[in-house]
Amino acid sequence: MTAPRTVEGWVRSCHCCGLAHWVEPAPAGLERVCARCSTALPTPGSGRGRNRWAVGAALAGLALFPLAIGLPLMEIEQLGRSHASSIAQGVVSLLAAGEVLVGLAVLVCSLVFPPLKLLGIAVLGTAPRWLRSSERRARAWHAIEFVGRWGTLDVLLVAVLVAVLKLGDLVAVHPGPGVSAFGAMVGLSLVASTLFDPHAMWASERSREPTAR
Repeated sequence: MTAPRTVEGWVRSCHCCGLAHWVEPAPAGLERVCARCSTALPTPGSGRGRNRWAVGAALAGLALFPLAIGLPLMEIEQLGRSHASSIAQGVVSLLAAGEVLVGLAVLVCSLVFPPLKLLGIAVLGTAPRWLRSSERRARAWHAIEFVGRWGTLDVLLVAVLVAVLKLGDLVAVHPGPGVSAFGAMVGLSLVASTLFDPHAMWASERSREPTAR
C-alpha cells in the first residue's frame, strides 16, 4: 500500500557536488545542507526573491546601456589635439577603417549580446504569459546561457584599460562620463547573472510527488 507524501518539498541537486535531495522547508533559523558536502540547499520558493532582485539589476543595467555606449568613454589629448570617443563611435571607426571582422566581433559580443542577456533575465524573471510553457522557458534559458557565454562587455573594459596603459606618456588620457555608466552596467550585469536562479521558474509548478512504500 502506498501513501502520497504530504510534506511540501521538491527535488534539488546540490550545485557543488550534484547530489540530489528531497528538500523541505526548513524551520526558522535553520537551513538545509547537502548530506555529502554540507553546501547550503535552497528551500522551495527561496529563489523567487533572488529573481526579483536579479530582474531589478537587469532592468537597471538596460537603462544604463544607452549611456554606456553613447557617452564619451575617454578623451585622448596628443600634441595639443584632443579627441573624445564612445564605444559606439569606436565600432563605427573600426568598420569604416576596413576592420570588418574585428568591428563585427566587437559589435556582436560587446554591444548586442550583453543587453540581450539582461533583457532575457528580465523577461524570464517576470514570467510573462507567453512563457508559461516549460519548454519555452527552457529554450529561453538555454539561449541566455549561450548569449552570456559570448557576451564580453567586461572584457572590452579590460581591453580599453590595457590600451590606455600601453600608451604611456605619449598621450594624455582623461576618463569620460561613459566610464561610470559602463562600469555600473558591467557590475549590474554580473549581479543579475549571479542572483538569477533558473530553478525558481518551475517552483510554482507542482509535479507528481514521490510515493513512499
